[in-house]
Amino acid sequence: MFKLINFIGFQACWWLLILFEDQYWWAVAGLLVAHVFFVRSSAVELAVVAVVALTGVVIDSLLALSGVYIFSGAGQFLPIPMWLIVLWLAFASTIRHSLAYLSEHYVLAAFLGAVGGTLSYIGGMKLGAVAFGHGFYATVILLGGIWACLMPVIFLLSQRVEAVTERLIGNDTFQITKEKL
Repeated sequence: MFKLINFIGFQACWWLLILFEDQYWWAVAGLLVAHVFFVRSSAVELAVVAVVALTGVVIDSLLALSGVYIFSGAGQFLPIPMWLIVLWLAFASTIRHSLAYLSEHYVLAAFLGAVGGTLSYIGGMKLGAVAFGHGFYATVILLGGIWACLMPVIFLLSQRVEAVTERLIGNDTFQITKEKL
């Protein structure tokens, strides 16, 4: 049941952030705090969410700096807006839950990343949250390739961060996780 709630929660966060951008990022941040509070291992969840979100924020920042993405909104201190950073945090909160099945199916993760990740940005573009600076088709091809590579990497990072965090907090499941890696 938690996986379904996690999936629906992410979809709600996506729509809220894409439609209202910076207006309600704080509400999504509140939902993320509640999410971390309700998961079984909060320390592991925080570590995984932080690493996955940072990875996405760096990639999207590089794409924005290179002109692939164009965001409206003056006065930003980063190349991407706050709502996109919070969206990356929300997406990262699905990795160990509603998207966990993909952690052992890298080819499927790559395929769904190429399709789903790209469609997410196309949806954001169609709803006016982002513009594509290098043309529609060039950006779609670029995003498809990035997301096909990114999704398996995210799951590998997640597994590694989970193993290291469990070891640091002294969780006995480290040995089981280490054997999986």
